[in-house]
Amino acid sequence: MGIVPASASSLEPPSDAVKKAKLEEKTPPDRRPFARLVEGWELGAITVGLVLAAALVAVPRAAEPALFPVPLVDVAEARANRERLAMLADTAEREGLPFEARAVGDGVRRLGLALARGTGEEEHLRRLIGERVEAALAAGQSEALLRLRAVQTRLFVKALRAHRWGGSSSDELAALGGDFTKHATQNAWLGPDGCVATDDELAALFTRRWTELTGLRGVRPFAPSLGELRRYFRFLLLHPELGDGAEAPERARARQRLRYVEALARHDTEYPLRLARGSLLAELGMMPDSARALREHLAGPRSQEWNLRARNYLLFAASGQDPEAAEALPLDVP
Repeated sequence: MGIVPASASSLEPPSDAVKKAKLEEKTPPDRRPFARLVEGWELGAITVGLVLAAALVAVPRAAEPALFPVPLVDVAEARANRERLAMLADTAEREGLPFEARAVGDGVRRLGLALARGTGEEEHLRRLIGERVEAALAAGQSEALLRLRAVQTRLFVKALRAHRWGGSSSDELAALGGDFTKHATQNAWLGPDGCVATDDELAALFTRRWTELTGLRGVRPFAPSLGELRRYFRFLLLHPELGDGAEAPERARARQRLRYVEALARHDTEYPLRLARGSLLAELGMMPDSARALREHLAGPRSQEWNLRARNYLLFAASGQDPEAAEALPLDVP
């Protein structure tokens, strides 16, 4: 019988080779079934609150008209127009202008000084400008007149920005702007830094005046573009002319704005005229007319953008307010 050496391993497994299985620990039963059902209630409450708030906001409720739509400015179009005017003005300054076009510019300046100083020559100078414009057009100088208008626009804006409000106008500003500084002061177009109009708005105001003085407002290529009209009327809607002060400023502003929106809508088919009329007529206390305009707006194809505001204004207009005596509205702006 062989002897097993002492160094040899035993064939029996060691005592710790097989471990006893532990009893599986059982999870105690959930004694809070209701708590599990309401887990995450905070998020649910917030969601429900948002839904309820949105529903309340969407519910029409009578609201006194306090806002009216103003034309939106196309930034890209405004920049392109600014660059076009700058190019025309640069060309005029670099190359000069032909005699007939310069004669028109001289007439515009003389009329501006007459309007600023009240010399009584206004009618004579208007006829003179008309004759000079006809001569320039007969000489084929439409492009030269566009350059003249652009350079005079630039000079007007520059002179106005240099003006010290409260003092008298410089000869340059008086020649180009006429009584503009007086007009701006009367209509509260001034802020801490001078006239509240932007340079683009000043250009639109001057261009409108220039084409009227020369009788070219309805003549192509001098007629204003849609973008120019929007800038012009946007400024006036935000800063309406106050008139002679015969009635309360709020009513005077509403009446002037009615004139502006009617004039703008004749050119801008996208402007929500009926909504604007409804809001402004309510400001004047003319509730039946206001309600009629607002109903027409809501029945139109483009009412969705202003739907809730129009419905709120309509509820206010139809809420039993006593209309004031019907007055002739100044809706005849050309």
